[in-house]
Parts: sequence; structure tokens; C-alpha cells
Amino acid sequence: MRLVRFRTTLEAARDVASLRDGPTPLFECANADTAVVLASLRDHLSREVGVWLGVSDGYPAQVATRDVRTLAVLVDLRHVVIDAPDRVSEHAQIVRELLSGREVSLSNSVATLTRVVSRPVPPRPLTVWGFEGGQLINPELRLKAGRTRHQARSELTDFEDYSG
Repeated sequence: MRLVRFRTTLEAARDVASLRDGPTPLFECANADTAVVLASLRDHLSREVGVWLGVSDGYPAQVATRDVRTLAVLVDLRHVVIDAPDRVSEHAQIVRELLSGREVSLSNSVATLTRVVSRPVPPRPLTVWGFEGGQLINPELRLKAGRTRHQARSELTDFEDYSG
């Protein structure tokens, strides 16, 4: 599996639509709300995408989950990357569980959820990744960061499976 982080600015966000072939882009906007900018591109995207979200105390995993559910209806969303200053796997666990549509009860160092149901369930299966130590990690797979390059006004970083 190959994915590419597409880090750009609001002014250059439409450039993600120019990526027609190759790995799925994981969209991140450096100077505006990533979820809002990706939603605004819905009429320009003709392929599946992912979203790269930085969670924090001011933007917790529960709120990121709400944004992911909305994006999943607006664009062909297939991947979600959770980035955080610390406890990334726990933030990603919350997002993964809340996207399941099941009743969720869990407690970790990030949050305690008791009998929470978060709906609607995204219309297509989503893979939720945590970004730690230069890797994208989910319970089934790890992708390692490869080369980083610049294309026009954006930065692209490749992620590939290295387990084989």
C-alpha cells in the first residue's frame, strides 16, 4: 500500500485535484482548517482522498470524528490520519471506535467515553491511522515515510508498506 501526504496552503489547495494517478493523497492544509478546505474541494476531486488531522486539547479526537463523518459524505474519503503532540495511538483509537457506529465505552489517557453512539456511520469503510515516529500506524499495517518532494506550492511525502 502507498499513500502520499499532500501538505499545502489554502491558496494552493486545489492542486490536490491535479493528482489523478498514483497513491491516495492525504490532504492537510497548513494555514486553514483542513476539514473545511477539503470539503470545499468536493466539486474538484475525482478520486479517493484521505485527510490528515492534527488533534489537540482545542480540537479533540471526538470533534475530529464529527468532521470525518461529514467529510465522508461530501468526498470519497478512505483514510484518516490522526497527528498529535503525544498519545497519538489513543487519539486514533477514539476516532476509530467512534466511526464504528457501535456503542462505545472506553477509557484511556485522552478521554473516557461511556455508552457513546456516534452516527451516521461513514458510507464507505475508512482506515484510521496514527502518525508516530515518521510512520503511519493502524492495527493491521505500518507505512514508513519515504521521500519528500515539492510540487508547485505543496509538499508531498510518500508512505509505503515496509513490512514485507
